[in-house]
Amino acid sequence: MTACSINSSQRIELLDILRGFSLLGILLMNMAFFQSPLTTTSLGVEGNESGIDYAIAWSLFVFAEGKFYTMFSLLFGIGFVIFYDRATQNSNLPKWLFFRRIIVLGLIGVAHAVFVWAGDILFIYSIAGLFLLFFVGTSASRLWKWGLFFIALPVALLWLSAVSVHSSNQTSEEIQQYRIEANEIQSSLSEVAGFANEAYATGVYEKVTEARIEEFSLIFSSEIVFTLSTFLGLFLLGAAFSRSGVFASTEPQTKVYKKLLIWGGIPGISAALYASALPATEMLLPTVNAALLYSLMQISSLGLCVAYMAFIALMLCRSKNQNSILKNMAPAGRMALTNYLLQSLCFTTLFYGYGFGLYGDLGRLEMILLALVFWLLQLKLSQWWLQYFNYGPFEWLWRLATYGRWQAFKKVTS
Repeated sequence: MTACSINSSQRIELLDILRGFSLLGILLMNMAFFQSPLTTTSLGVEGNESGIDYAIAWSLFVFAEGKFYTMFSLLFGIGFVIFYDRATQNSNLPKWLFFRRIIVLGLIGVAHAVFVWAGDILFIYSIAGLFLLFFVGTSASRLWKWGLFFIALPVALLWLSAVSVHSSNQTSEEIQQYRIEANEIQSSLSEVAGFANEAYATGVYEKVTEARIEEFSLIFSSEIVFTLSTFLGLFLLGAAFSRSGVFASTEPQTKVYKKLLIWGGIPGISAALYASALPATEMLLPTVNAALLYSLMQISSLGLCVAYMAFIALMLCRSKNQNSILKNMAPAGRMALTNYLLQSLCFTTLFYGYGFGLYGDLGRLEMILLALVFWLLQLKLSQWWLQYFNYGPFEWLWRLATYGRWQAFKKVTS
């Protein structure tokens, strides 16, 4: 049997709309990181914003931070089930087909991290995604349990370390060793952050590339266990949604959406508000404050993400207007990979020293407005592009490498 890719008539509109919506949230969060070193996120640096900038920073922390990468991850898990089930019907080697697909994604991620922006998420997706092959025959009820287990695992490990450190004698060798290791990590992060900050602001492309590689390598190596476990858990939850027909069915499930809106939204917003009231916490030493903040962020990210997805699903059920903003998100969602990479390419060029050199010049309000305008432009550009082409450029390359045979790129007009 010969594998074939999914065509536009077989797509689930809600999933494309959710992908299009998540592109906005991801861009809103990434705008600040396009103008600062990524390594500073682990140092717990206090912000010095005031007025409108503080209000925007607080709103992004509560309503956006972590929520949209979580959404992207759940959608990845949903997409895995759809892809694998289709591959099973059309190929004798569905696991090999998915393996090739995920390896190609990883190569795109490495190129993105090295040559465009160190904040790439695709490479870690590819590594975590490989573990999905161990769950291809798992039922929805077990996928839920495995997903929650892998999400909770880093939380439990952090709390275990925090309690151990907290209950130890302050003069003990163990806590002294913790502090020495934390100081060494902090020193490395600060050194890389300083070099990256200078490179991004004033450096030529070669120097910026060196800084990107250092940041990407340091972040990847220091957070690999926590990140892999969390993303795998989210992928498995997405797979459970798909196996259950939630968000992945052509038939709307309004009762389920309403329950998810309530049971995701209430704990999600409560945890986010509680986390926003905590002081900035350095995440290098496993303290109780660090464990509490991490736990709250995990709860708020998953809860609000599911609530957002449920809300959009309900709005789509009630939408009768074919030209609504929801419907206009779908083309951008069909080109989510291309649009994600385009965001990085355009804004690193705008901010970095080898481009227009606006690094660090924009305030929060300016960044938000610019992100919104760019996202709206992406909606229009995606709509225009798909009038003439079957796929976005990178979606086409991804399919070409996955299936190993030609994929019709340009639409045939009669």
